[in-house]
Amino acid sequence: MMDEAMNEQVCFIRSLCFYSNRLDTFTFWPYDKKSKCSPEALAKNGFFHPKNGPDDLAQCFVCFKELEGWEPDDDPKDEHRRHSPNCPFLNSKPYEEITAREGLELDLSRYNCFLQQLNTKLLTEAKTSIHDKLDELQTQLGSLFTKRKRGRRAGGTVQDTASETTLDVSVPRTITRSLRSTRSKRSKL
Repeated sequence: MMDEAMNEQVCFIRSLCFYSNRLDTFTFWPYDKKSKCSPEALAKNGFFHPKNGPDDLAQCFVCFKELEGWEPDDDPKDEHRRHSPNCPFLNSKPYEEITAREGLELDLSRYNCFLQQLNTKLLTEAKTSIHDKLDELQTQLGSLFTKRKRGRRAGGTVQDTASETTLDVSVPRTITRSLRSTRSKRSKL
């Protein structure tokens, strides 16, 4: 089930099919019509200016490639082709000239790219969350144990002893014996 924010995002992306809607997103673009990377040139080459991002961030509405660090002499078409050579927008006719079938194919490509981007974002967030939780658990577990010291037990065998251990970890004698007997067998081999 799609939540309201996701639905708004999908509607916004759908509206970017039109040059005028892409152009409208460049309200606060740092370069004007005199530069190669003017709002008009960017919108013509499939870019829009995302709301939440650096001043000079432009994103393709089809492949969703984000480009920032624009210079006045940067050509939007060349930059787009260099950074995203397989973009369906670049490899099709101008949007205003495509047939209904070609438009649907472009829309399918666009939604596929959108879903891939969303999937990557969600996976990255999940991995970060898992790593943070693992770090937290590792810290909590580490504080429960102190370094173990090696000591000699009566009878000449080496035994681990814990100093000020706050967690009681008991090992049944049968397991201890089986470990010792396994060690003995290995040393004889």
